[in-house]
Amino acid sequence: MNNVLLLTVIIFLLFMAIGLTNPIDSLYVKWLGANYALIGVLGTASSLTGVVFSYLWGHASDRMAQRKRFMMIGLAGVAASQGLMVIVPSYVYLFPVRILGAMAQSAYATTSLALMGDMLERQRGRGRSMGTYRGLASLGFGLMAFVSGSIADRAGLRAPFGLAGGLAAIAFFLSFVIQENLPSKEGVSLRPGAQARRAGMHSEGASPHTPVRESGRRLPMVPLLVSAFLWSLVTGAVYAVWANYMVEELGYSRAAMSRLWATASTSEFPLMIVAGWMSDRTGRLPMLSLGFLAWTVVFLGYVVVPMMPWIVLIQLTRGFAYSAYTVAAMTYAIEVRSQGERGRTSGLFNSAGGLGMILGSIVGGTLTQVLGFVPMILICGGLIFGGAVYLGVCAVWWRRAYEVCPKFGRVI
Repeated sequence: MNNVLLLTVIIFLLFMAIGLTNPIDSLYVKWLGANYALIGVLGTASSLTGVVFSYLWGHASDRMAQRKRFMMIGLAGVAASQGLMVIVPSYVYLFPVRILGAMAQSAYATTSLALMGDMLERQRGRGRSMGTYRGLASLGFGLMAFVSGSIADRAGLRAPFGLAGGLAAIAFFLSFVIQENLPSKEGVSLRPGAQARRAGMHSEGASPHTPVRESGRRLPMVPLLVSAFLWSLVTGAVYAVWANYMVEELGYSRAAMSRLWATASTSEFPLMIVAGWMSDRTGRLPMLSLGFLAWTVVFLGYVVVPMMPWIVLIQLTRGFAYSAYTVAAMTYAIEVRSQGERGRTSGLFNSAGGLGMILGSIVGGTLTQVLGFVPMILICGGLIFGGAVYLGVCAVWWRRAYEVCPKFGRVI
């Protein structure tokens, strides 16, 4: 079976597992005896673990010239942690289980993205391929999130975790079939410029997506990390309290609120393919800037026109904004550095996003408590608009640099 297809099936199964457990997670933890403060502590501990281990896993996969091995460790850990969630007698046992799960999830997320980059390195239309890959993951999440509550009502709160563990186990066994093609450890230890020269990539005929040194400079890492951090910060802040805003402030029923959330989520599969196709033609940085502009429209819409039928259009715009950012950023992450550094790049990308999400949850709740829902959403809209301008400026600057010296690198 094709390696890219296998990776796509694996992420589909894993996101199905996440979709089963995420909607009822806090309910289950509270049922085990934890209060809301402890639920927050558990979430923070898991997130911090992910931030730290994302980079460590990526660095190790580069040093050892192994992606598949670490991805399999991650999948096995996810399956084990979900299985342990079924049998824990008390919330006290959740701390080691959650830390194990966060370590495993970061191992999978970091090395699978790097491995996908390795598979797509010589393929055209990487954005569209990434859109299909990540879009199917969103579809799997949405399908299972839709039935998760019903399963919990009929079979108990432990049942979704058992099913999730089974799906992760299937993904683990499928990963045995993957054939990875990484350079030797000696090749990985080379600096990217040396690898390019050895492969003849310094010539005029080098692949436009291959990171190349020119006067000691490389394609920009900073815009990728800034966008990951800022996007996670802003969306983490808004969506930490979005359900409360829709129900308590605007008067939507819980069912209507969940349907509006599902409207955005289910639109992501086709929109991610479209966004990937667009990013192949416009470049990654311009697409990131466009995605951030779309997020600005979404946040303004929540304040200005949050009523029906306009809110449906706003949620569809949210689906595009999420798709544009996710696909462009993931493709950027696999292109910005050479194969020998792709694991570390993937780890830094995931760590930046995890740190932003932690701070975003804190900022969202605090600003809402002090200023209210609307000022908090408007502040986040201003921040994401500033990010759109920054990314747009970066895109223009790098395009001009490429026009001056084609070896400098393609606008991404």
